[in-house]
Amino acid sequence: MIEKIYANQFQMIDNGVSTRSSKLLEPIHSAIADFIEKHSNYRTQAMPQAEYKFVGLSGEKKVDIAIFDSNNTLKGVIMFKGIRASYNKNANNYYENMKGESSLFIDSNIPVYQICLIPSLIKVGNKFEKPGSNHIKNYSNFNTTKSSYWNLLKLGVWIFDIDYSSYDINYSYIKIQNVEDTIEEGLLHFIDFMESNG
Repeated sequence: MIEKIYANQFQMIDNGVSTRSSKLLEPIHSAIADFIEKHSNYRTQAMPQAEYKFVGLSGEKKVDIAIFDSNNTLKGVIMFKGIRASYNKNANNYYENMKGESSLFIDSNIPVYQICLIPSLIKVGNKFEKPGSNHIKNYSNFNTTKSSYWNLLKLGVWIFDIDYSSYDINYSYIKIQNVEDTIEEGLLHFIDFMESNG
């Protein structure tokens, strides 16, 4: 379901929608929020209703999907990145930004789930590029060697094979270590993760 919405983004782009348009982000943010609410007792706040602005000890950040309990206490956040254009030239920035913005939540004891979806072939103009294996390896290395400081950060990075003629989508054989097989499985584990954090 969520992965199909991601594939539809590429069709929208081919039909003239800007890669930075909120029309691309709102359906997938809503789908993730709906999944969380369906499988838990939590309430969410996400686009298109309104972004939640988190104010932490060392700064503030707009949150893609904020998750609250029945007392309106923030229990966790989900930050979403769906790669739709050139990846390799920005790959280091994606990785470092992921860690930087996660620190803001970790320092306030808020669990954060960083979801990143990456095509195995990325359309750049009339050409295609493959994500660099060294960039992909960064995520596996992080998941297998991270220090205890990062225990509140859950990392979900998936690689997808996308057919740009039919916009069919399938999970790639390329896997990130310690990441679930599907997005839905990862979200269910994040729900458990938030509940265990108290």
